Amino acid sequence: MKLKLKTLKMQEMVSKAIKGASNNKMIPITGLMAIELKDNVLTLTTTDASNYVKIIEKQVEGDNFYIVVQTDTFSKLVAKTTVEFITLTLKENQLEVHGNGKYSIELPLDEEGKLIKFPEYKFNHDAEKNVINLTTIKSILGANKAALAETMEVPCYTGYYFGEDSVVTTDTFKICHNAIKVLQETVLLPSELITLLSIMTDEKITVQQADGKILFTTENCVIYGTDLDGIDDFAVEAITGFVQSEFNSMCKLPKAALLAVLDRLMLFVTNYDKNGVYITFTAEGVLISSKRLTGSELIKYQGSENFQPYTCCADIQMLKSQIAAQDGELVELYYGHEKAIKMVSGKITQIVALLEDDRADSDDSGEES
Repeated sequence: MKLKLKTLKMQEMVSKAIKGASNNKMIPITGLMAIELKDNVLTLTTTDASNYVKIIEKQVEGDNFYIVVQTDTFSKLVAKTTVEFITLTLKENQLEVHGNGKYSIELPLDEEGKLIKFPEYKFNHDAEKNVINLTTIKSILGANKAALAETMEVPCYTGYYFGEDSVVTTDTFKICHNAIKVLQETVLLPSELITLLSIMTDEKITVQQADGKILFTTENCVIYGTDLDGIDDFAVEAITGFVQSEFNSMCKLPKAALLAVLDRLMLFVTNYDKNGVYITFTAEGVLISSKRLTGSELIKYQGSENFQPYTCCADIQMLKSQIAAQDGELVELYYGHEKAIKMVSGKITQIVALLEDDRADSDDSGEES
């Protein structure tokens, strides 16, 4: 039993499939890949024990067969193959790979000495189908990802909250509110699952939700996942209220110049400063300074509404990550709130919490003291 495929196509399929394998040494199945050819349809399957990825190619030459192989060795061999075609042949408990040469990969066996089977996920395929766009997913990854929690103090904040009319992420210090409707049912999805969707290439993605599970399908890729626990702990009402709260003033700043200033100032921000920088709104523009005043730059406004002199202190890394996630050339920066600053770009609203600082709290002049 064997199959034959162009090497470039096999490399493309494998490079996508391995993104679904977490290679957790404590969970052996996460280091394996199922390879199945059935009625000339080739399917590669991987998992991280929660999410499953299937990469599909039709009209593949070969006999029906099914094997499970160690992902690491197989993927590296395929990546290093340079001839036009690659052939896979099943011989007892080994997979022969014919490319530049002939290589034999030993296949994993179960306790009875038989070739193992990859566990199949169970899903109600009769569930209602809806269609979302890949560009929407990429927008969510581009904007919302920067506000995800990276630690597990509050596990629900490591995921994406898909509400009735928005997608929300937060780590309690940063917020991203994306005012778009994506899914039919309100759900909290793990970040790993949303990241996996980026391997899809078709613009239209069919989505089904059922019993705490979700399925994303295109012609050449299927991704299955489960909801993230803790949706009731996600303070979406409080977050939405904060997003909609009033900020006294707004200015427009060039995104590229703002990022460049922050990049330079980071050289003068030390651990002693706790990543803090002063942001001073003056009549001419925004003055951003290191806490020890060893570096400062003024960025002139491209627009200003209801200017009021104001000084605050913010974490430079948080600020930079949120500005970098903006997709426009100008950043609309709202200020005057005692606890945060806000940035708006189209349907995307981002909020960064301010740091407590004696100088910022007492400085009402808008000028350096």
